[in-house]
Amino acid sequence: MKRVVLILGFAVLGLSASLTSGLSHALATDSPSADEVASKVSRADVFGWSGAKTRVRMVLIGADGKRQERSMEVLARLKDGLSQTMVRFFAPEDLAGTAFLVREQKGGEAEQYIYLSGLKRTRRISGREREGSFMGSDFTYADIERSDLKQHKNKLLPDEKLGDAPTYVLESTVTDPTAAYSKLVTWIRKSDMVAMRTRFFDKQGKLVKTLYARKVKDLEGKPIVVEARMQSENGHATELFVDSIDRKDDLPDSMFTPTALEH
Repeated sequence: MKRVVLILGFAVLGLSASLTSGLSHALATDSPSADEVASKVSRADVFGWSGAKTRVRMVLIGADGKRQERSMEVLARLKDGLSQTMVRFFAPEDLAGTAFLVREQKGGEAEQYIYLSGLKRTRRISGREREGSFMGSDFTYADIERSDLKQHKNKLLPDEKLGDAPTYVLESTVTDPTAAYSKLVTWIRKSDMVAMRTRFFDKQGKLVKTLYARKVKDLEGKPIVVEARMQSENGHATELFVDSIDRKDDLPDSMFTPTALEH
């Protein structure tokens, strides 16, 4: 199930979406439906690119304020309308070579594989494992699949402002009974449909974490979130920084296979 609006260029992460979801134009009507808003926010092919290479830094922040930085390269593309994403860590040293692959499947759950460089072993991630932490961060493995809020039961709450920016407030109830979340609430900037804040609620309806867009920049005239923070209610947080994005229209099939994880 595709759960989350990940507002980073994970169009980049898919991270999908993953790690961007904003569009260059607001809705044409002042009174859109909830599903129309969801449709605009959940598009993953933000730039109309067939593929991209992204350099991303991930900073884990403990409840005690201790920081750990991780650097990765993300290769992502659309293949027959389905997203494929390869994430490869190159720092710190003990994680260098560790790699993660997500391949969206038509009409089914995405395939996920991880290669652990220390063990020199590739394994598939499935079932409840997807609810586990992605590399010690505040994102789960399931969070790193391409989002599709259209598959949720959506409704619009009263509009609010974040700072000076008017936003739609979209409540998305998760209809999959096996999912980790019961609902998401997303604040979407009206001017460009960028998701600026998303709250995640567990099956009991308790707030567990919040994703914030902290910096947005234009790329080819379109907005992309290049800094974001996932803040968990337990005091732990993860910050994400997109350092570079390069268009790649010729990424081969061979780069998105379980075998490629080991190279």
